[in-house]
Amino acid sequence: MTFRGTWAGALLGLAVGAALGVVLLNTRFQQAEVRDVVSDQVQDLGGEGLQLVSGSSGSSDPVGPGGQLVGAPSVTQPEVDLQQERGNAIVRATKKVAPAVVSINVIQQQALRSPSMMFFQREGRVVPPQLYREVQNMGSGVIVSADGMVVTNQHVIQGAVRIVVTLSDGRQFDGTVLDAVALYDLAVLHIDGDDLPVAQLTPTEDLDIGEWAIAIGSPYGYLLADTQPTVTVGVISALNRDIKSSQRERIYLGMIQTDAAINPGNSGGPLVNTAGEVIGINTFIFSDSGGSVGIGFAVPAARVLNVVDEVRTYGHFRERFVGMRLASLTPPVLQALGATDPRGLAVLYVMQDSPAWKAGIRPADIIREIDGQLLDSQDVITRRFYDANVGDKMMATVERESEQFTAEILIEEWR
Repeated sequence: MTFRGTWAGALLGLAVGAALGVVLLNTRFQQAEVRDVVSDQVQDLGGEGLQLVSGSSGSSDPVGPGGQLVGAPSVTQPEVDLQQERGNAIVRATKKVAPAVVSINVIQQQALRSPSMMFFQREGRVVPPQLYREVQNMGSGVIVSADGMVVTNQHVIQGAVRIVVTLSDGRQFDGTVLDAVALYDLAVLHIDGDDLPVAQLTPTEDLDIGEWAIAIGSPYGYLLADTQPTVTVGVISALNRDIKSSQRERIYLGMIQTDAAINPGNSGGPLVNTAGEVIGINTFIFSDSGGSVGIGFAVPAARVLNVVDEVRTYGHFRERFVGMRLASLTPPVLQALGATDPRGLAVLYVMQDSPAWKAGIRPADIIREIDGQLLDSQDVITRRFYDANVGDKMMATVERESEQFTAEILIEEWR
């Protein structure tokens, strides 16, 4: 290589080195500007809420492990997600209603039937005084007003000589029966206490099959050492279920079906939606073993609220009265009435001065429709009458000797 070539190579090396130096200086200057901007933002935010993620653990930037600014609060995202998951709608609804759920302990009297008493009765002799024994029963209930109204099932308090209501906070009160409605298997009690927790009865019209349902009560409460209620969760399995009890001559219409576990002692407790609203009162289950098999039924809140309002307003639930007896139009009945159309119900009996009598209905009439609905079975009028109130009107299409007329039946209170 010549001297000229050596000199040219040296000049080229100096030029390249100078250019690289300018680039490195410019980079460090930009990093310094970024640090100044970050420092200003941290000061504006009071040192909170801003994080920098560093790609090198050996950086001189003021960041801690994992790239977090020194002094900034530490919040781990999975922990936040876990708290949100734990505090879901079911948890919130339970916390809202559970304090108002009570245990109901009942002392009942049962009559003893001895063989000797049966002998005296058969022989027509003087029967010895009836003997009784005291037994205990337990159920659940829910406080529905700040002045101490408690709702439970009628079968829970039936035959009670004493009722003790226990709150989840351990307070106990003697319960007084304001009224018991066997038709709906509902009872309204009263307790005298201060600062009572209250649950909201909500006659929800837009319940959906499949939505969450929460059952709260005191199953097997006599085995538990504390007063806290038990919570089970399921869904609304069906709506408007009609069931005739095989054990009692009782008809349940328009019931809510749920698969939330309901066990002995749950009767009278609330069925709750995820908004923390009481949508029903748990009443009975289908079971071969006595325990829950996922088929339970609750009285809808609209019916419960109606009973509570009646008791508050009138001191009792007003029993409805129409005053007529009906029968299906079987072929012998049709022949006796000289009719051929089997659709409708025959009037067998009308009580004088009853609502039906005042409406102009008489024995041997045929009622074809009620409120525009064809009476193709007794169930139709039973359902219509089941949730009717005193003062409601029913419009009946009546046929008498092949002539039809409309009868307005004003439902009265049975006295």
